[in-house]
Amino acid sequence: MAPARGTMDFFAAQAAAKRHTFVLVVLFVTAIALTVAVADVGIALVLSRTAGPLGRGAMAVTGREEDAIGLVTTWMGELLIPVAGVVMAVVALGTAWHALRLAKDGGDAVARMLGGRPVDRLTQEPGERRAVNVLEEMALAAAIPVPRLYQLDSESGINAFAAGTTPERAVVAVTRGAVQKLTRDELQGVLAHELSHVLNHDARINLRLMALVGGLTVLALIGRVLLSVSDGGSSYRRRRSGGGVLLGAGLALLVAGAIGAFFGRLIRLAVSRQREFLADAAAVQFTRNPGGLASALSKVASEGSVLASPHAPEAAHLSGLFSTHPPIEERIRRLGSEPAGATPSAREGEASHPSAGASPEALGLAAAAAVGRLAPEHLAAARDLLASFPPAAADAAREPFGARALALALLLDGEPGLRSRQLAVVSAEPALGAEVTRLAPAVDQVPRARRLSLLDLALPALDGLSADQAQALVRDLAALAEADGRLTLYEWSLQRLVRRRLAPSLGQAPAPIRARALEQVEVEALELLSALAWTGTVDPQAAERALEAGVAAMGVRGTWRILPRDRFTAARLDLALSRLDEAAPPLKATLLAGAAACVLSDGRVTLGESELLRAVAGSLGLPMPTLPPAEGAPTATAA
Repeated sequence: MAPARGTMDFFAAQAAAKRHTFVLVVLFVTAIALTVAVADVGIALVLSRTAGPLGRGAMAVTGREEDAIGLVTTWMGELLIPVAGVVMAVVALGTAWHALRLAKDGGDAVARMLGGRPVDRLTQEPGERRAVNVLEEMALAAAIPVPRLYQLDSESGINAFAAGTTPERAVVAVTRGAVQKLTRDELQGVLAHELSHVLNHDARINLRLMALVGGLTVLALIGRVLLSVSDGGSSYRRRRSGGGVLLGAGLALLVAGAIGAFFGRLIRLAVSRQREFLADAAAVQFTRNPGGLASALSKVASEGSVLASPHAPEAAHLSGLFSTHPPIEERIRRLGSEPAGATPSAREGEASHPSAGASPEALGLAAAAAVGRLAPEHLAAARDLLASFPPAAADAAREPFGARALALALLLDGEPGLRSRQLAVVSAEPALGAEVTRLAPAVDQVPRARRLSLLDLALPALDGLSADQAQALVRDLAALAEADGRLTLYEWSLQRLVRRRLAPSLGQAPAPIRARALEQVEVEALELLSALAWTGTVDPQAAERALEAGVAAMGVRGTWRILPRDRFTAARLDLALSRLDEAAPPLKATLLAGAAACVLSDGRVTLGESELLRAVAGSLGLPMPTLPPAEGAPTATAA
């Protein structure tokens, strides 16, 4: 099913991101070649200034002018190749340094570089509180952890950007001017635009682009240093110390760096224009309010968006409001063609809500197509969801210590004796035990079907835990889940989601891509589908039908036989999902379609199936909205 105009195909966006990366590499190589050429010409000119003295010295050795000229020319020609090598090495090292720095801290490094500070999610400052609320609503609607929010306090212009290595690890930054000057609708439009960049994998491209541009401009920095050094001391001392050569070399490198900066701007332009139109359209689809974003852009046009930070040129490609992007007037004109309150198109509706009576395979494919999609009904549901959380629980979810205690409270059992044994486990750390005990009544008010959404609100705050605290949380969660001697799907799903979020703190690297064909993960896929097939039923025939639906949605030819029900353990499922997380994005789309079709094979979604499918999507790094029951099917029931 093709997405409607303005919709976003999460997996196609990843493929497009790879194509954009290829364009970046081609332009980057071209820029290096021209930069090296300019540097060589500059160095040659500098050396030509020394040819006279060198020629006189050579004359003294050879005794003939022709031999002297040939000797100097040969020496200069041989020197240009090492110069080219040095220039390329400097650019490569500069690029590698920027890439390593950004890979380690991701979007946080960019935000801090531009003068941003993290916004406390418990802030009571009205503008900041509004920005936090809007971002939380949209993140929960998009089924991703809430991005960290930064504010650029020294920037009075209206601007915003998103950056990060994955949708799970993104940050969103807004200027003080945006927070103070935009209405809620305008701010929602701007943040929806930036969130679409996160889901469309533009945020990752932004970081790669910063690394490449940083490598190209490092020559200019070295040139400025050499000019500064050559400018000191008397004229006589500069001549004696080679200051003239340093001056010439500095100028040559400065010009070469300018060439690199010029190509950096071309690279930005090459990858930004259509991304911005897509992000605008996605923001309108999400909010159903084109006037909000259009009004924000009008304020940008009248009040400006220029950043005062000296690092702004390095990040000029990040935001949809910077000058490297399409003209604001053109974007406003396009937004003006989107009627306010417009309903989804027929094709869009077909993609997100298949008709009644659709086959499980079609339902599964539609569920996979919904990954990363921004839908207005999800935004409304997220707003209601946030309002339904008890204030004590919601506040705890927004800071590290409270989020740690909340995750534990979410595993407390309702039976008093078992709960007492669980609380005894966490009471080994008195302050933590007291906080878990305090939060327990608030968590009890949250319906079971909404508790993993409450965890979603808390996951980003867990990034603030130390390595020891992260390990303790994983250990305590396991102890609480095992307190009654059995492990429910809910308990397993919660632990799985927490462990994935804490992976960096636990020293675990992101999963590399090792599987591109289903045949490479066939055993693990069968284990996953079998587990899902048995989750909603104890009837072997019904489980077999569920497996067949999942296999058909994945386009598998041949027969897969369901694995025995007693085969499954949490450890086996963990291993299978860890292996499936190494799948390439298109293969993950296939796996998720099969999983969703398996769950929807009987036309209903039980609570256990919903929780397991949510953990599966989270384990694969896929922002999948809560799976609704098929049209006309019974509402979700408890497992």
